[in-house]
Amino acid sequence: MNPRARNILLVVGAVTAINAIVCPRMWQEEYEETYLKGPVTDTWSVSAFDPAPVVLPGASWASLPARTSDGKVAGWIHEGAEGKFVALDEATGRVLWQASTGPVPAGLVRTDGWRIKESVPAVPLTLAGPGVYLVAGNRTWMLVADGGASVKTGELPQQVPAMTGGACLVDGNFWIAIADSRDGGVMLSAAGVLADVRSDRPAGCLPAGDGGKAKVISSMQNAHTDPTAYAPDDYVRGYPPEVCGKYNKSERRRTGNEWCSDMRTTDGDAKRTVMLHNGDPVFRQEDEWLLVRLPNPYSGGIDFNPSIVGFELAWPRAFFDMTAYRHVTTENNPSSTSFEAKKVESRTELIEIVASIARTGELQWARSVVRGDMPRVSSDFTENLHYTRSLLLASHAGSPTQNLYVFKPGMLLAVDQATGAPRFQIGAPLPPPAP
Repeated sequence: MNPRARNILLVVGAVTAINAIVCPRMWQEEYEETYLKGPVTDTWSVSAFDPAPVVLPGASWASLPARTSDGKVAGWIHEGAEGKFVALDEATGRVLWQASTGPVPAGLVRTDGWRIKESVPAVPLTLAGPGVYLVAGNRTWMLVADGGASVKTGELPQQVPAMTGGACLVDGNFWIAIADSRDGGVMLSAAGVLADVRSDRPAGCLPAGDGGKAKVISSMQNAHTDPTAYAPDDYVRGYPPEVCGKYNKSERRRTGNEWCSDMRTTDGDAKRTVMLHNGDPVFRQEDEWLLVRLPNPYSGGIDFNPSIVGFELAWPRAFFDMTAYRHVTTENNPSSTSFEAKKVESRTELIEIVASIARTGELQWARSVVRGDMPRVSSDFTENLHYTRSLLLASHAGSPTQNLYVFKPGMLLAVDQATGAPRFQIGAPLPPPAP
């Protein structure tokens, strides 16, 4: 038997077991693949997160949270028409301090959940600076002193475009991204002085990355675009052609990155890259790549193959937000003596799952966030499917408590990164917008 035929038989044999060993290397020595291993169960058998202790009952979580190395998570909440800035202990959700920010500005009032095409959350962001926190959204900015002793509020001048959901700390000041179509921004000092000129994105202020198949991303996540300065003529840009490339008949090799998306990393090191290949996660491990295939009924009987719509990284952990749907038909089956009419109803059921997958291909844990009828927010089925999603944000790498935050407009859920056990929750998801 020639070596090529032998490799094909080995691969066919490997797909018959979920806990398969790593398959033979198919193209080059830098690439391996495996099926997801560990406590894998059917998509529709994934259990829900346990109920989390509620912090600040009656509040709605209104901003992307700031996470600091000393174990705090902070952000802006709404209590009715009033705004408040809060800082919480990451381990318990205990309120450390809070400050009133006054009536919620009209431009920051939000009454519904995700909106159509809202891949970058159109909510205020929160960023910690030297002795002060920034809250910025739309055209409004606020600076809240650490400890809550003072709050300073301002608006962007009319000639400055609105903010776009990104900000960085630069030499003790805040650079805030604006919608000027040139990836520009404006500087705000920690004392509240706004620059009167536009500025380019500072070096090291990484954008959110390629949206690709990810339906919700943010530059406030730990996961960022790969910052490696590739040569202009390097069309591969670090992607492994063995995994992502399209076969070029004239050159008799794979080139390009047509089948991969979302090349992002936790800390600027390209060797920690995680990306998606046709919906499956791919992990870079130094100079090698591991493609982890999600199992379906054809790979051994278990069907755990939901669509990945977003992810977050916290070295060495990786977390994925996933959705799946199925069509369900139900009948009431009235008794032979009943006058009740027979009814047959069809509906579309949807499930959202958050999963932790190790870079070696093991499923660490998986929990469902939502399960129920698919909401109708659009005439487009895809928009209805992707409405049920969350933005995932990990704790600061230096924090003594390592949480994963599950964010939906109106809600922030904190869970333990290692186990998926809930720690606390603030608010509840806002209702879907009207179709």
